[in-house]
Amino acid sequence: MGINREVFDEQRHPRFGNDNPERMTLAFWEWMIRGDENRSSEEGVGLEALGLRMRDGKLKSSYGPYRVRDLFKIPLNREDGPIWTFDRMGATRSQLSDGRVICIGGEHEDYYDPDFNIYNDVIVVGPVDQIEVYGYPKEIFPPTDFHTATVASDQIIVIGGLGYPRDRHPGQTPVYSLDLCRYSISQIATLGENPGWISKHQASYDPKGVITIVGGEVIRKERGRQRFHRNFEDYALDMTSWVWQRLTNRNWRQFSVSQENGLFVLERHPKPDALLPRNIEHTVVQCKGKEDARFIVAEVPVSLTVGVTSIDIVIEGAMPEPLAARLAAEIRANTEATIQRACILEQVQ
Repeated sequence: MGINREVFDEQRHPRFGNDNPERMTLAFWEWMIRGDENRSSEEGVGLEALGLRMRDGKLKSSYGPYRVRDLFKIPLNREDGPIWTFDRMGATRSQLSDGRVICIGGEHEDYYDPDFNIYNDVIVVGPVDQIEVYGYPKEIFPPTDFHTATVASDQIIVIGGLGYPRDRHPGQTPVYSLDLCRYSISQIATLGENPGWISKHQASYDPKGVITIVGGEVIRKERGRQRFHRNFEDYALDMTSWVWQRLTNRNWRQFSVSQENGLFVLERHPKPDALLPRNIEHTVVQCKGKEDARFIVAEVPVSLTVGVTSIDIVIEGAMPEPLAARLAAEIRANTEATIQRACILEQVQ
């Protein structure tokens, strides 16, 4: 199946659905999902047949916006808006027992990219040459990425997500139910002590009807702006009562080192080894997850994560306050010496 310029111009942009759900029958979108216009129908459209794969949390399709821009000679600009794509980060993919694969939301690239967009659609890949795309009004189901999708009987429970800054509500945890028969979506009101506006977390399901949330990041509003915090606690959501319960009380501490002006990029991006304390006894140990350095001070694990905007220091235990403050201050000083720029140290609340 090929796509001509007329069809592309008509169907190139992301759009919201008008109903809950609206079946989006757009030839260009399906062409983008399949990724290969020469694929025969006998091959089916399972994820492997479509050339789709999950790698580093990214749902990858053969046809991304850059390839389409090259095909139709479309200039790389923001004025014309983003091109719809199935090449996404932060999407979820749920394999059902009947062979269906349910893909929810996700984003393409970051805000600086002309094709950046956060999606709120549901894409169903069937076991036999089937692709169905469902759209929703943004008031029913806001654009979401880096959420979790938990299959629970005849529904998928979508928890958390990053979303656009304007759509975030720090202190709340969005929870939605996707009906696996009609593909309608409904928001679920919950009670109890929730994780907050959480994303990039993990969810596990107990057949008794409890979803447990661990890890990830939480956004909080501080001094009028949104700040990212590591989520240190575990939470459980009871699906019979829809009540959250906090399961742990680790009380870890987090510090943040940032430049007074600018970002940690290019030649000034500091190497983790250069930031480790020189005047505090420590033992370097193997990293866990996506952190850049891990070491032990006074029998307490400490992790360093070097980001574009800040260096995060997490003290994973009960360390005396004077020692914790001294450790964070030394890492700030080492950062300044490495990048030759003034830095700010903050304790993240």
